[in-house]
Amino acid sequence: MPILYNVRHGLELALKYVLRELAAINMAVERDGAVDHDVKSYWEHLSAQVVGDHRCRTLIAALEPFVQSLGKIDPDGQALRYFQNRDGRQSLADYAVVHLPLIQASIAGLREILDQLVRRVSELEQEVAAGAMTNECSRSDLIQIAGVVGAKATWTEAAFLDRKAEARARFGLTSNGISRALAVIQDARELKTLIGIETPLAYLSAGTLTEIAVRWLETNPPPAANVESTVVSATDIDFEEMDRHCKAAAVLDRWALERLSIEEFADLQTIFYVGRDRLFGELYERVLEGTLATHRVETRRIMLVHHILSKTNFIDGLIAGLIRVGQPTLATQIKQLQDEARPHL
Repeated sequence: MPILYNVRHGLELALKYVLRELAAINMAVERDGAVDHDVKSYWEHLSAQVVGDHRCRTLIAALEPFVQSLGKIDPDGQALRYFQNRDGRQSLADYAVVHLPLIQASIAGLREILDQLVRRVSELEQEVAAGAMTNECSRSDLIQIAGVVGAKATWTEAAFLDRKAEARARFGLTSNGISRALAVIQDARELKTLIGIETPLAYLSAGTLTEIAVRWLETNPPPAANVESTVVSATDIDFEEMDRHCKAAAVLDRWALERLSIEEFADLQTIFYVGRDRLFGELYERVLEGTLATHRVETRRIMLVHHILSKTNFIDGLIAGLIRVGQPTLATQIKQLQDEARPHL
């Protein structure tokens, strides 16, 4: 059964990969002993790990029937590969019937689980870098917990205890475990917005950001809503309009250079990139620190200013970034300014 050998080999490689990657981010420990092809042993070791992510644990558990079946048929990875085993006897001699439709469906199911598991491990590597997690709960778990417990303003209500108990039960947490989870949620820029808490920006005020948005939208009016993009021929270009826009953009650049301090513009740039690149809000301070260092040594800051303000997706990135760094109310206000600036057809 070459196809089953490939399936078994794929499962073995996936288990080894997941274990190695989880160990690299301190969410598991490597298996002791020599490297072999015992998928059952690798899965048992992996499932015994206290992986601090509910989704990951669920996917690992879902592999059990496949591991048990393949491990029983071929414990050392040789029976499905060779016609004869090491003792000279025919491999799989005790299995006379093969249910091909069942095998086909099982392979599809196994592939889906492995795809999700490998993808989830990759996501965990990014989440760990952001730091908003506990030993028991990943960042994704904390997002779900925040959705269960509700707004911080309601935590004094009797119903909060029921919601807290629900979160504990869903994620298998102790009393201390749920307390640690809630503490991290309240401390993380992006996560705390889920319970109704906003966080001030490092340098920019709401008034300054609104002023920037208004100025930018005056220079770069957004298109009407639900209008598809079109290809513009060179013969249709309005060069006078292009010249007018270039001059207006230069005025905007000079205004921003004079109006904003180095720290404020670095803050603006950071928010934009957090939104555009979909970075976790908890990385805001770290990205801002690097951005500010660059601005402080740049002698031609007008180039940095133009690089950001000339982007056609500036407002979209700014809105998305404000949500992520803990200012969803301001993001909504700027989105409203953008919508009001659209032409009405």
